[in-house]
Amino acid sequence: MSTPELRKKLIARIRATTDAKLLREMDRMLKDASREIAPFMTTPEQKKAIAKSRAAVKKGRVRPATEADKAIREWLGK
Repeated sequence: MSTPELRKKLIARIRATTDAKLLREMDRMLKDASREIAPFMTTPEQKKAIAKSRAAVKKGRVRPATEADKAIREWLGK
């Protein structure tokens, strides 16, 4: 479905609805979507940690999520 077609379909559904709560939520969503989102900025420390992690992955020093979860539970004493 093209953008103009989708827009027409949504406008028709909005006009047909009588649910005020839904309309308020849609209004909130559209307001949030129109705001410019600032890019996520990393600190030098975060960049260093990311580089270290990428190097570990390249060297094959990784473990499956299930193993990592198990290790975390052990560290936390659970």
